[in-house]
Amino acid sequence: MRLYPLAIIPMVLSLGAIVASIINPGPQSYLTVGVAGAAFLVSAAVLFTYSRKSTEAKQIPLENFSLWADVGEPAAELRRLGLGEKFAAAQITATDLDSLAANAELLQARTSILVGRVGFESVTEEKMHRRVETLVSDINRIARSISASRELTKDVIPQIEQCAEQAERIADKFFELEEGKPETIYIYLEPLRRAAEKLSHDLRTAAANISKYLLWEEKAPEVLAPTLPAAPSAETPPPPETGAQNTSTASPSPLPEVPPEQTTENK
Repeated sequence: MRLYPLAIIPMVLSLGAIVASIINPGPQSYLTVGVAGAAFLVSAAVLFTYSRKSTEAKQIPLENFSLWADVGEPAAELRRLGLGEKFAAAQITATDLDSLAANAELLQARTSILVGRVGFESVTEEKMHRRVETLVSDINRIARSISASRELTKDVIPQIEQCAEQAERIADKFFELEEGKPETIYIYLEPLRRAAEKLSHDLRTAAANISKYLLWEEKAPEVLAPTLPAAPSAETPPPPETGAQNTSTASPSPLPEVPPEQTTENK
């Protein structure tokens, strides 16, 4: 226990005044004893207040376990891109993964708060903060590789899905640790479980959106390619004229001469 001199000195002086008044009583000894006693009580109260351990310092701020970054739907902006925008696709994906990594870092920091505290021995034994720390490292590594390559490739999809599986296992472990625990323990572990579950869902969504974008980018040139008719070759002879065209262009044949009718005069 830490002792504060400013609180001890008045207490010792007041105690000495009380003893002196009792040993050498005088006409106003009762007043001296009263004032010295009041000073002693005040000094003792101050010393007790500042020397005892604060119970509020042991409590963990519960609001810290309910505030998380709002990421939205990861990699959803890829739907707005056109063909050939590889750099923009890489930047969008890397930025969204950085946001997911930030939430994972919050999860790791809040899990570390529980390590070594009374009632959370299972969190320490299972090394939950180390598991989340590994997840944070993996997500950051994927985001850095995408930023460095400046384009999206198919090999990042299984890596992101693997991170989603890690987050899901962490959520399942938190669910196991909170079973059978009192309410004071449950209210801290449940937000961590939900955060890990949400992180797993967001990582799977990011992998799905990236897969759809890469598939669309692969098939779009074939679908959007124009089907133009082939130009006629110079060596190809012109098509022959049809019978109808021949009859319309040919000159009409002369009509046969009709002999004049025979009359009585001609006879």
